[in-house]
Amino acid sequence: MRISLRNGWKLINSIKLLFFISIYILLNLTNLINAQSNNQTTISYPLYLCSANNPNDYRLFANGGGWDGFWYVGYNRVWIKKIFIPENLSNYKTAFLGAKLGRMKSQQVYKNGKATLDKEAIPGDIYIAISSTISWQKSTWKLLTFTSEIPFEGDSELAIEQIGESQWFWAKIPISDISFNQDNYIALWSTSSYLNNTANSPIIAAAWGDKDTNSFINDEIRGIPPQHFSTTTLKSTLTVFDPAIALKLVPELLQNITIGIMGISNGEKISDKKVFYSSILGNEIEKAWFEISEDNKNWKKHGLTIYTSPYIFSINPKKLAFEKHSKENNKNQHKISDNIFLRVFIRVCAIDIWENIAKSDTLEIFIVDKTDKK
Repeated sequence: MRISLRNGWKLINSIKLLFFISIYILLNLTNLINAQSNNQTTISYPLYLCSANNPNDYRLFANGGGWDGFWYVGYNRVWIKKIFIPENLSNYKTAFLGAKLGRMKSQQVYKNGKATLDKEAIPGDIYIAISSTISWQKSTWKLLTFTSEIPFEGDSELAIEQIGESQWFWAKIPISDISFNQDNYIALWSTSSYLNNTANSPIIAAAWGDKDTNSFINDEIRGIPPQHFSTTTLKSTLTVFDPAIALKLVPELLQNITIGIMGISNGEKISDKKVFYSSILGNEIEKAWFEISEDNKNWKKHGLTIYTSPYIFSINPKKLAFEKHSKENNKNQHKISDNIFLRVFIRVCAIDIWENIAKSDTLEIFIVDKTDKK
């Protein structure tokens, strides 16, 4: 299906599309109800191993503004969590290391040497690793997230779109990396040298702790967690607060997540945003996001991640930087207009708590570039 933008978005064969949407929703709702009825006593949920015993109780420091406890994740600091993993948990099929992060710092975006109203994350990465000892070899390192994915900290002087509540990020590890029936040590840090204080770095969330939290900080690293055993690795113990570091063990449970793009409308006039309505059907959807591509092969995330319904996404054409195609080099152009335009492929993606990922069918759209009038 193709859609063109010219003072709005025009759906081809809109009556047929609306009929299809109605049938699509009815069929999938029926399938969902039947699936829930048949499986309500057999669904096995992931197990979250963390000191608070509830990943939703980590609400301190990383949300909103105010005091952050100096709890930044950075190049010169590694957070360490000791977790005992019983032998009877070895039957789980998949494992993930996670941390709850928020309040990422941002910087001004410049275009043609001039400051814009947009802000972007200070670039960097966050890594995580697990070991049976207090040393973490590079072969065990896992990229947890890039800083651009972490919700931003608010600004007292500027309006910023990307702010939000801190979120859990997860990195898959082999089950063989876990040492069952003994203590395991999870390390969290950054390899990006600029992330070295609270002014530049994300904040890790916390829950209320006690003397048995088994959490530690080491401020003596430089982008690399300890590689060899040292008596000073665990010298700084945390007691009052507990950092949001966890291990998620996931049973084997496959489900078909059904995603459809249901409609399009105009959004904010100041930026010519276009709004995409999607339907995501499945149990325990964790988050959803929007992806765009120039060639229908290489995809990148666009806009903000959505963690609850409704699953409605926006495209800001002014922020797209794809190649411009003219009538002379694109045989489909004459069906739309004689203007210069941007061709974009779009899709909606979602993931559930079992880490099943689904993607919608691809939709090809054409965006008229109003800045290139002849």
